[in-house]
Amino acid sequence: MQAGKLVILSGPSGVGKDTVLDAWIVSNPKVKRVVTYTTRAPRSTEVNGNDYHFVTLDQFQEFARNGHFLEFKEVHGNWYASPLKDLDEMLSQGLIPVLKIDVQGALSAMKLRPDAVTIFILPPSEHELESRILGRGTETPEAIATRLENAGKEIALSQHYQHKLVNSCVEQTVAALEEIVNERLFDEATGAS
Repeated sequence: MQAGKLVILSGPSGVGKDTVLDAWIVSNPKVKRVVTYTTRAPRSTEVNGNDYHFVTLDQFQEFARNGHFLEFKEVHGNWYASPLKDLDEMLSQGLIPVLKIDVQGALSAMKLRPDAVTIFILPPSEHELESRILGRGTETPEAIATRLENAGKEIALSQHYQHKLVNSCVEQTVAALEEIVNERLFDEATGAS
């Protein structure tokens, strides 16, 4: 069985990462979301164990002490982490685990997993990004302002990613993701660099 390929996927809040990832999972059964851990409260539409593993701060700290996480960071006042065991199991099954994580976590994960394909999703424009965040209707004006401020900082760090994709059309973005990963898998199978 061919080994899988880890994908690290990032982008600013509201850029459509979940929408793109959900569409990619539907189009390719080998693509699997690595469900991250967080101490933040779930949104009304989120399901524990599917969108995130929602845990208390005490539980999170216990997992971190026991080496359960590949990386963990505090973002927007909450803790987030990538589970190491889940990721490695997916890779051993020949799957394409996707770590959808923020830039801070991604930069840490890149150092630990240089074999990963790293992809940053960009918005079509700053105005479109603001519209998407406002359209959620789930956050306070202060939280929206923080997310928009952080978006600029995250976009500036996109230079550390191997690939950047503008998400103006979900289907095109998914096709580009598929092409990037297939090219990497082919290069590794044939020994190309």
